[in-house]
Amino acid sequence: MIRQAALYLVSSDDARAALLTIGGRPLAFRLVMAALRAGAERVAVPAVFRGTAVERAIAASPRARAGVVWLPDAGLDAGPALLVPAAAVVTPLALVPLLAAAGPAVLAGSGETGAPVVAADAALTATLAAPLAAGAPLGDRLHSACAGAAVVARPGTWMVRVADAAGLARAEARLYASLGSPIDTRLDTLVHRRLSLPLSRLAVTLGVTPNAITLASVVVGLAAAWCLGQGSLAAAIGGLLGYLLAVVLDHADGEVARLTLTESALGERLDVLGDTIVHAALVLAMGVTAARVAGAGGVTGVVAALGVAGSAVVAKLSPALGADGVPPAGLGRLLTGLGTRDGYYAMLLAFVALLAAWPAALPGLMVLVAAGSHAYWVGRAAYRRRRG
Repeated sequence: MIRQAALYLVSSDDARAALLTIGGRPLAFRLVMAALRAGAERVAVPAVFRGTAVERAIAASPRARAGVVWLPDAGLDAGPALLVPAAAVVTPLALVPLLAAAGPAVLAGSGETGAPVVAADAALTATLAAPLAAGAPLGDRLHSACAGAAVVARPGTWMVRVADAAGLARAEARLYASLGSPIDTRLDTLVHRRLSLPLSRLAVTLGVTPNAITLASVVVGLAAAWCLGQGSLAAAIGGLLGYLLAVVLDHADGEVARLTLTESALGERLDVLGDTIVHAALVLAMGVTAARVAGAGGVTGVVAALGVAGSAVVAKLSPALGADGVPPAGLGRLLTGLGTRDGYYAMLLAFVALLAAWPAALPGLMVLVAAGSHAYWVGRAAYRRRRG
C-alpha cells in the first residue's frame, strides 16, 4: 500500500496552470485533497506554490494542513509514491487502486494527456526524488519511465489535464456533471439538479457557505409548511412551490460543499436535522388544514410528524440501502423508493388535489400519511435487523 503522494510539474507552465480555480479552489489544492481522500497519509507539494492561493487553501483546511509536507524542506520517504500532476482534476476514487498497486502503474487515460498519474515503485521514486524536490518539470522523464507500466482503470472515474482555458473549461464541466448523488431519482436529475447547479455556481462566486444554504433551505421549507396550513387552495399551491425551492436549495448545499471541498460532519448533521424539521412541519401543516376545512386530521398530522421524526432516526442509524454497491431488492428496493422526495411530492400533489376537489377526504389522506410514515421506519428497522 502506497502511503505517500507528491504533486509534480509536467512543464514549467504548470506552475501557473495549477493556480487556476474551479469552484473557488486552486487545481493544485484539489489534487492534494484528492490524494488525501484516496488514502495517502502525506502529500509533498513543490515550493513553487509557497505564498500562493494553494498554500492559503492548505492552511485553511485542517486535513490538508496535517497531511501536506513542503518540498524541498521535507522530502519523500524511501519507498513507493503516488505522483500526481499539479495542473489537473482527478476524482479521489480514481487514485484508490493506484495507492494499492504493487508495482509501477499508470492511471488509464492519463498517459495520453502527457500528464500521467503514476504509482511509482521505490526505485523510480528514488530516481525522481531530487528533481521532485527541486520542482523541475518531469513530464518527459515520467513518460519514458512509465513505458510498459501496468494500466489501472476504475469504472466511473475520470481525469482531465488543465494546460489552458479550454482544459479548465473541460475540467469544470466534468466536475459539475459529477455533483449528483447515487440516490438521485429521475426527478432529481431532470428538475432539482438543473435548478440547483446555477444556484451553486452563484453561491461559490459569492462565497456563501454550504451550511448557510442548508439554513436557507430550512427557512424556505418552514415557509412552505406555513402556506400549507392556511387552509386555502392558493396558499397550498404556494406551499408546494415553496417545497420545490427548499429541495433545490437542499441539493445546492451538498453541491457547494463538494465543489469547495468543505464537507463536514456538522454539515451532514445539519442537513439531516433540517430535512426532518421541514418534512415533519409539512405533515403537521397538512393536518392543520384538514382540521380547518374538514373538521378532522389535526391529531393525525401530529402522529404523522412523529413518524417522520422516527423515520429520520432509524434511517440515520441504518446502513445506506445499496451502500455495498449492490442495488437493493425486495424490501430494500421498496424502502429506497419510499425514502426519496418523490413520495413527498406525490403526497403534496394529492393534498392539493383533494383540497381543490374533495376537501372532505383530507382526513382520510392524513390517516394514510400517518400510517405510511410509521410503516417506513418500522420497515427500515426490520431491514436493518435482517441485514445484521
